[in-house]
Amino acid sequence: VVNPVEEFRNRLGALHPGFEEAPSSCSTLDLIRASFKMEGSDYYHGDTRYLLVLTENCDAALDIMQGQKMNLLPENAVVIFGSSFPKDQEYTQVCRDINRIKVCMETGQTVVLLNLENLYESLYDALNQAFVNLGGQKYVDLGLGSHRVKCRVDPDFRLIVIAKRSVVQKRFPIPLINRLEKHFLSRSTLLTPEQTALVRQIEQWVKNFSRVNPSTIQKHKYRCHEGDAFIGYHGDTASA
Repeated sequence: VVNPVEEFRNRLGALHPGFEEAPSSCSTLDLIRASFKMEGSDYYHGDTRYLLVLTENCDAALDIMQGQKMNLLPENAVVIFGSSFPKDQEYTQVCRDINRIKVCMETGQTVVLLNLENLYESLYDALNQAFVNLGGQKYVDLGLGSHRVKCRVDPDFRLIVIAKRSVVQKRFPIPLINRLEKHFLSRSTLLTPEQTALVRQIEQWVKNFSRVNPSTIQKHKYRCHEGDAFIGYHGDTASA
């Protein structure tokens, strides 16, 4: 009888001799560190795709990655925020954001993108790592409509997209999702088993607290949610 798991490990170990020495932990934090080739990560380092960090709360995920304890982002990381305000959707603002990313590509800085759905189409070749090698350097096309510009890509450049899971599921094109290495990051991914059990108890208490008398619901034809009792409540609140 063939053991497919053992067969896979044997063949992968033959390709990458350091694979067997890799740590058994495959937590989200370990995998993100591995993609950055950071200290404290012993995984095999090959060419990795850029990251798509799915989360329940973008600010919380960014706070986790920037926190001194986790130390997931390099010190030179540049964070670019977007919004739905009209002026942030204008062509001139998109050009400014593209130019900031271009500078980071050339200087080897890490870029973190939040709420910039209107920008990702211009970065398709970069996200897909469709590089052109010329003179020992890597180049990639950045596009704005029909206009294309070549940009040199420093080997240390990394790109991270942070987005809410619901937004990714509803609004991100499948080809864009497939171009990125995906991880789910929230406060709950940092908890120990004991803390996770405590979070479940808190969530159950919140549900019980938010319940409304059935007769009241029928009268007003309104379904009460946890956010009605606790302003700003979301799926990661209890873990926080």
